[in-house]
Amino acid sequence: MSMSIGNSEAGDDHGIMSEINTTPLVDVMLVLLIIFLITIPVITKNVQVNVPKAVNIPTQTKPRTSLFR
Repeated sequence: MSMSIGNSEAGDDHGIMSEINTTPLVDVMLVLLIIFLITIPVITKNVQVNVPKAVNIPTQTKPRTSLFR
């Protein structure tokens, strides 16, 4: 457990605990890891997609004529 219980008998009131509680972070990361492990095999299934073929035709540019001769 990462719960901090102060000693109330000593009468020392230290205020707010300044340490980060990492237990919820670890719990969320484990849940996300399990979700990704379950969903990745579903996502990687092959789906047939018809992609059009692209053709690159080179264009010939004409020399530019000057208007001011």
